[in-house]
Amino acid sequence: MSVTNIVGVVVNRMVRNVDRVYHYTAPDELYQKMTVGSLVSVPFGKGDSEMEAYVVELPKSTEFSSLKEVRAVLSGEPLFDEEMLAVCRFMQERYFCTLAAAIKAITPPGSGVRRRQSSDKIITGSVLAIPGDEALLLLEKIRQKAPRQAKILELLLQNDFVANSDIRIITGAGQGAISALEKKGLIRPQQIEVYRNPVDFSKIQRTKALVPTPEQKAAIRQITHAAQKGEHQTFLLHGVTGSGKTEVFLQCIEAVIQNGRGAIVLVPEISLTPQMVERFAGRFGERIAVLHSRLSFGERYDEYKRIRAGEVRVVIGARSAIFAPLHNLGLIIMDEEHEASYQAENVPAYHAREIALLRAKQNHIPLILASATPSVESYWRAKKGEYALLTLSARANRMQMPDVEIVDMRKELAQGNRSVLSERLKEEIRRNLERGEQTILFLNRRGFSTFVSCRNCGYVVKCEQCNIAMTYHKARNYLTCHYCGYTVKNLTQCPACGSRYIRHFGTGTQRVEEEVHELFPEASVLRMDVDTTGGKSSHQQILDQFAKEKTDILIGTQMVAKGLDFPEVTLVGVLAADLSLNLDDFRAGERTFDLITQVCGRAGRGKRAGRAVVQTYMPENEVLLQAKEQDYEAFFENEIVLRKSLYYPPFCDILSLLLTGPNEAALSAFAAKTANHLRMECLKQKSIQAEVLGPGPATLSKINNKYRWRILIKCRADSAVREIVRRTLARHDKQKESKWINITAELNPNSMM
Repeated sequence: MSVTNIVGVVVNRMVRNVDRVYHYTAPDELYQKMTVGSLVSVPFGKGDSEMEAYVVELPKSTEFSSLKEVRAVLSGEPLFDEEMLAVCRFMQERYFCTLAAAIKAITPPGSGVRRRQSSDKIITGSVLAIPGDEALLLLEKIRQKAPRQAKILELLLQNDFVANSDIRIITGAGQGAISALEKKGLIRPQQIEVYRNPVDFSKIQRTKALVPTPEQKAAIRQITHAAQKGEHQTFLLHGVTGSGKTEVFLQCIEAVIQNGRGAIVLVPEISLTPQMVERFAGRFGERIAVLHSRLSFGERYDEYKRIRAGEVRVVIGARSAIFAPLHNLGLIIMDEEHEASYQAENVPAYHAREIALLRAKQNHIPLILASATPSVESYWRAKKGEYALLTLSARANRMQMPDVEIVDMRKELAQGNRSVLSERLKEEIRRNLERGEQTILFLNRRGFSTFVSCRNCGYVVKCEQCNIAMTYHKARNYLTCHYCGYTVKNLTQCPACGSRYIRHFGTGTQRVEEEVHELFPEASVLRMDVDTTGGKSSHQQILDQFAKEKTDILIGTQMVAKGLDFPEVTLVGVLAADLSLNLDDFRAGERTFDLITQVCGRAGRGKRAGRAVVQTYMPENEVLLQAKEQDYEAFFENEIVLRKSLYYPPFCDILSLLLTGPNEAALSAFAAKTANHLRMECLKQKSIQAEVLGPGPATLSKINNKYRWRILIKCRADSAVREIVRRTLARHDKQKESKWINITAELNPNSMM
């Protein structure tokens, strides 16, 4: 049909039944203001309700007749361009999300809303109190009756924290809507301290490039050569802890800037310490922008404006910084590329590594993936020649790697030591206190699930079919495998040695802190975990106190495992080294090796030699022995053989379908029907090789009075398999069960919780 001023839009609704492009016409005065990425207002549905929409195309013709007319242009400038629209379409197709959800993920919060300036202060905001999949289900149920509450939920689905003042500005909701959601237990209040300027450049001392080691120089030469030629190439920079990977980043970025281009540097949220930001600000000054979840809306929006205006050459940030609208992009760096936090948990559940790879290809530029402990998938690709492998095998200051000692906690138990600290570790802590040197105590605690092990012989209950530690469910006192659903009664006696010292295992940082105070009352102690770092600046305050006041002992979880560089730290103690080893996850061995290698690498980074004490009930475990020797190559060779024999990534993909509902029996029956449907659909296409596992209860089998069941598909997640999953989700939307059962799909999830 020949119509002038046609506009193709996607409405701002994150539901599958409206996930398509709708055509409208626009009057000349509005059409002239539009481009791809504009935010507009359109009449939508039978009642012509006013709806926000994103312009995604400006076609010359349309197959539709009787088009409605765009009512207004809401944004002064486009929220995204053609390049980022391609990223959104990639996310829509790969991560089973709507195009609107993908667009929301890439655009700064509060886009198109006029902002008022705010000074440094404590502000009250809100966070979700329920899982994202539950919020997504409730969103559509309350949209008609309570549209303002729905807008608040939608906003919090996309952001970890939103100030209540920002909620009111962006959604138009009043305090009543916020309070109503709090009373329902759907959101909860939270206070943080905010600063309008995330980096105080006046207090940062400028630095100059260091003389690179021969290995650093070779890496810099290869990367900058690819950047200068305008070639896409993915480099895996494998450097031991303390080998100077950051200096390689800085010098490669400097070369890119001299050629008139910019760089995006991704670091895990956990590693985005003031130390890291200061190193980049010290080298590049106000040419950097910082993006991460601890910034206020105003700070993030201001940083986006600086980036978009071309005032910035380097963007450093956590996962979502990969979407930064940096002009003339010349290099992307992903530090600690193995980290699980690079995978988003809410819809869309994207992996920053995949988005980084896509953007690097779009711009014909190098991508650096860097780690002391690369992901098995990345190292496998480097071994195959898909990535260029660059190695930094020695510490930049020529110091030796720390000496690591493994302590058998079974012997400690037999000798009557019920403390969380072994006698050997106590001895080393006393030695450090006498010398005035600092100590880090790391509690290897991940997630909520617990495993069952024997404290006498180290036996761990594992699934016979999957070789994965089974998870203990306290409410019903049973053990289950969350990969195949195999379930048995909890054990009261060890089947290996007959001991009754078999029980679920776990401990906490507060208990460790109490014991340390009792054993070493003269020592100054800091604790760093989710309870002590709730405030915006608390993370920095603890690290500053540890560094400046030379605090004797720092106790923490993963927050202290990486990204920290304190020259006075000469001792690291690893408590419960085998805890992450025995979670129900095929990556358990990899994550344990990563954590122990990384945290031991915090010791001996200055002029004095470092040492580490690793406590375990499984001292003969091969992964722990390899971590002791910092021998990544040996770990990889063993792990890749195991992955291949059990058909785990990188030899396959894992697609997860999570089903939630209020009635366990109905949910179980529907999950079984859905799994059978998936099996039949896969069998219809001979080209598809897929194994549908389950259904079975999720690790966290009930949250917020909703039961959770999971179906897994081991496959090559090509377009044919993804299309089957998409059709299954669309089929579910049309079934009566969709009113009380929700399904979300995720590709290669980092967690099976």
